[in-house]
Amino acid sequence: MGRYEFATHHGQDQGSNFNTAVELFAPLKATGIYRTRWFRRHALLHGCTDLSYRKTVDHLNHARQQPGATTLRTLCNAAEHESARVIQYLDRRADELLAGPRFDADGRPLFQAEPGAPETSRQPSSAIATAIEKCLEENPSGDISAAQIAANPVEYEPAGENRTTGISIDDVGVKKQKPARKPGAASKGGDGKATDRKKAWTTVAHVERGQARYTLTADNVPAVLRLVSALLVASGMDAAELLFFTDGQRSLKDAIFDFWKVRGSIRLILDWYHLQHKCRELGSLGLKGSIAAKKVHIEELRRLLWHGLVDRAIAYIDALPPDAVRKPAVVDQIKGYLERNRPHIPCYAVRRELGLRCSSNPVEKENDVVVAHRQKKNGMSWSEDGSHALATLAALRRNREEERWLHDGTLAFSLTQEEAA
Repeated sequence: MGRYEFATHHGQDQGSNFNTAVELFAPLKATGIYRTRWFRRHALLHGCTDLSYRKTVDHLNHARQQPGATTLRTLCNAAEHESARVIQYLDRRADELLAGPRFDADGRPLFQAEPGAPETSRQPSSAIATAIEKCLEENPSGDISAAQIAANPVEYEPAGENRTTGISIDDVGVKKQKPARKPGAASKGGDGKATDRKKAWTTVAHVERGQARYTLTADNVPAVLRLVSALLVASGMDAAELLFFTDGQRSLKDAIFDFWKVRGSIRLILDWYHLQHKCRELGSLGLKGSIAAKKVHIEELRRLLWHGLVDRAIAYIDALPPDAVRKPAVVDQIKGYLERNRPHIPCYAVRRELGLRCSSNPVEKENDVVVAHRQKKNGMSWSEDGSHALATLAALRRNREEERWLHDGTLAFSLTQEEAA
């Protein structure tokens, strides 16, 4: 559908005025236009969230056979306006769901959730013992015992059941536009290296329970945690056990536990990939020697941490010979990282045998789909409003909420929507 212009009429009969410009449609300001569902679907939700604004404008005007009907700036403003409507709806919905004495103004629960019965919220001891035996079969050195693995305090949730709600949270940043560029300013410094640029950050949360999944975005961690809290209430899961997966970022971990400190019944698992990254960081920055010599230490640390043996991993680092350490500060930093995350490092080998998640891969995938796919390309930089707008619209598509939004202006906003369908 292209762009149409309509003549409007007004008249007066027995003292009453009638104006089709305001009676049939809501009044617009200045040169505003009414955007049809076709335009919003193809230009906003399935257009600029995949292609650049310029390509979207070209395709849109070509399909409508109206060159220049929609300009680049118009499309950018339309995307930001549409995302603002989505954000406002979610804020109002969260206000409704979190109203009352059970939550504070920021959405933090003020009630204490009762822990689930061990027989329904934890793996049976027999299944854990079987998984440990299989893990020991893969350890030919024989220096790890079943008792050492069983001593890991991190519990194992049931696999394939709807008892625990998994939540993965991460921040993703894109290059931020400068307010203004000075005339003649170069993009590189005097030494030929690219200058540092600030980033526009988006916090992404992936919530799943059983086969139901939902993606949330916001411009900061507290805002996305508030939406997660509202989503749990909307899904009837405000008292469910929560299992978080993060990359070990201290501020994020502290924000999660502070948000749910009254409610309780939450646990956190450190992402295995980022734990491996710390091992590689120790080898590349903290140790010296040949690549082969560094690899020996890295692989040993990975083996110990894969089996959840944090004490032995720290002891191994302490036992490194002085002539093998290049930067003691880096070694101390790695040890501090392991100490801080000790309660969140499980036996990943047993989790794999039990069919449980070991990483925050779901939210990493959401980062790629919702933000990176569109915004992390060569030469691109974004304002905060522009970056958040595209992330919001991409998340709406990801949740398969676009048709409901276009027709009704509402969102299901529930983890049970797929099951109900």
